[in-house]
Amino acid sequence: MQPKLSFDTRVLVGSTLFALASSAFLYLLPVSPIERHLRGAFRQWHGNAYSIVVKYPLNRLDDARLYEDGKPLGPPNSDLQDILAKGHGLYKLYRMSNETSPVLMFSSSDNTDPNTNGRKYRLE
Repeated sequence: MQPKLSFDTRVLVGSTLFALASSAFLYLLPVSPIERHLRGAFRQWHGNAYSIVVKYPLNRLDDARLYEDGKPLGPPNSDLQDILAKGHGLYKLYRMSNETSPVLMFSSSDNTDPNTNGRKYRLE
Protein backbone atom coordinates (compact mmCIF):
# COMPACT_ATOMS: atom_id res chain seq x y z
CA MET A 1 0.00 0.00 0.00
CA GLN A 2 1.38 3.42 -0.99
CA PRO A 3 1.54 6.08 1.77
CA LYS A 4 -0.75 9.06 1.30
CA LEU A 5 1.04 12.46 1.13
CA SER A 6 -0.33 15.33 3.18
CA PHE A 7 -1.57 18.49 1.51
CA ASP A 8 1.46 20.47 2.83
CA THR A 9 3.88 17.93 1.38
CA ARG A 10 2.17 18.02 -2.02
CA VAL A 11 2.30 21.85 -2.04
CA LEU A 12 5.98 21.78 -1.10
CA VAL A 13 6.85 19.27 -3.83
CA GLY A 14 4.78 21.13 -6.43
CA SER A 15 6.33 24.49 -5.53
CA THR A 16 9.83 23.04 -5.71
CA LEU A 17 9.20 21.47 -9.13
CA PHE A 18 7.71 24.73 -10.40
CA ALA A 19 10.74 26.70 -9.14
CA LEU A 20 13.16 24.27 -10.81
CA ALA A 21 11.26 24.35 -14.11
CA SER A 22 11.10 28.17 -14.04
CA SER A 23 14.82 28.43 -13.33
CA ALA A 24 15.63 26.08 -16.21
CA PHE A 25 13.43 28.12 -18.55
CA LEU A 26 15.10 31.42 -17.54
CA TYR A 27 18.54 29.84 -17.95
CA LEU A 28 17.71 28.91 -21.54
CA LEU A 29 16.61 32.44 -22.53
CA PRO A 30 19.26 34.35 -24.48
CA VAL A 31 20.84 37.27 -22.66
CA SER A 32 20.00 40.55 -24.32
CA PRO A 33 22.34 43.50 -23.83
CA ILE A 34 21.05 46.56 -22.02
CA GLU A 35 20.45 49.46 -24.40
CA ARG A 36 22.63 52.25 -23.00
CA HIS A 37 21.46 55.09 -25.25
CA LEU A 38 19.72 57.85 -23.37
CA ARG A 39 16.19 58.15 -24.68
CA GLY A 40 13.50 60.70 -24.05
CA ALA A 41 13.49 64.45 -23.80
CA PHE A 42 16.40 66.20 -22.18
CA ARG A 43 15.10 68.90 -19.89
CA GLN A 44 16.92 72.23 -20.05
CA TRP A 45 17.84 73.19 -16.54
CA HIS A 46 19.70 76.53 -16.83
CA GLY A 47 22.33 77.91 -19.18
CA ASN A 48 24.06 75.09 -21.02
CA ALA A 49 22.84 72.35 -18.66
CA TYR A 50 20.32 69.66 -19.57
CA SER A 51 19.13 66.83 -17.37
CA ILE A 52 17.62 63.40 -17.80
CA VAL A 53 16.73 60.56 -15.42
CA VAL A 54 18.77 57.45 -16.23
CA LYS A 55 16.35 54.53 -16.51
CA TYR A 56 18.76 51.61 -16.64
CA PRO A 57 21.11 50.13 -14.03
CA LEU A 58 24.60 51.49 -13.46
CA ASN A 59 27.13 49.73 -11.25
CA ARG A 60 28.86 52.82 -9.84
CA LEU A 61 27.89 56.40 -10.55
CA ASP A 62 31.47 57.65 -10.17
CA ASP A 63 32.73 55.27 -12.86
CA ALA A 64 30.02 55.99 -15.47
CA ARG A 65 31.15 57.74 -18.66
CA LEU A 66 29.09 59.82 -21.09
CA TYR A 67 29.59 59.60 -24.86
CA GLU A 68 28.28 61.84 -27.64
CA ASP A 69 28.19 60.00 -30.96
CA GLY A 70 30.80 57.59 -29.57
CA LYS A 71 33.22 60.30 -28.39
CA PRO A 72 33.80 60.69 -24.66
CA LEU A 73 32.62 63.88 -22.99
CA GLY A 74 33.83 65.28 -19.74
CA PRO A 75 35.47 65.47 -17.41
CA PRO A 76 32.97 63.51 -15.35
CA ASN A 77 31.72 64.66 -11.95
CA SER A 78 32.10 68.30 -12.96
CA ASP A 79 30.82 71.12 -10.80
CA LEU A 80 27.18 71.95 -11.57
CA GLN A 81 27.97 75.67 -11.88
CA ASP A 82 30.65 74.90 -14.50
CA ILE A 83 28.17 72.79 -16.47
CA LEU A 84 25.72 75.71 -16.45
CA ALA A 85 28.22 78.43 -17.31
CA LYS A 86 30.89 76.73 -19.45
CA GLY A 87 29.23 73.62 -20.85
CA HIS A 88 31.29 71.99 -23.63
CA GLY A 89 30.65 68.38 -22.60
CA LEU A 90 30.94 68.70 -18.83
CA TYR A 91 28.65 66.37 -16.89
CA LYS A 92 27.73 65.05 -13.48
CA LEU A 93 25.79 61.94 -12.56
CA TYR A 94 24.17 61.99 -9.14
CA ARG A 95 21.34 60.53 -7.10
CA MET A 96 19.08 62.68 -4.96
CA SER A 97 18.49 61.33 -1.46
CA ASN A 98 14.77 60.81 -2.14
CA GLU A 99 15.18 59.25 -5.62
CA THR A 100 16.02 55.71 -6.70
CA SER A 101 17.17 56.52 -10.25
CA PRO A 102 20.24 58.66 -10.93
CA VAL A 103 20.04 61.97 -12.77
CA LEU A 104 22.49 63.05 -15.45
CA MET A 105 23.24 66.79 -15.69
CA PHE A 106 25.29 67.54 -18.79
CA SER A 107 26.02 69.83 -21.70
CA SER A 108 26.66 68.93 -25.32
CA SER A 109 30.17 69.32 -26.72
CA ASP A 110 29.26 72.55 -28.54
CA ASN A 111 26.54 73.76 -26.13
CA THR A 112 23.73 73.03 -28.59
CA ASP A 113 20.38 71.60 -27.53
CA PRO A 114 20.78 67.77 -27.29
CA ASN A 115 17.10 67.42 -28.22
CA THR A 116 17.67 68.92 -31.67
CA ASN A 117 21.39 68.58 -32.51
CA GLY A 118 20.98 65.08 -34.00
CA ARG A 119 23.59 63.43 -31.78
CA LYS A 120 23.21 60.26 -29.75
CA TYR A 121 24.19 60.14 -26.11
CA ARG A 122 25.24 56.98 -24.31
CA LEU A 123 26.09 56.49 -20.65
CA GLU A 124 27.98 53.40 -19.51
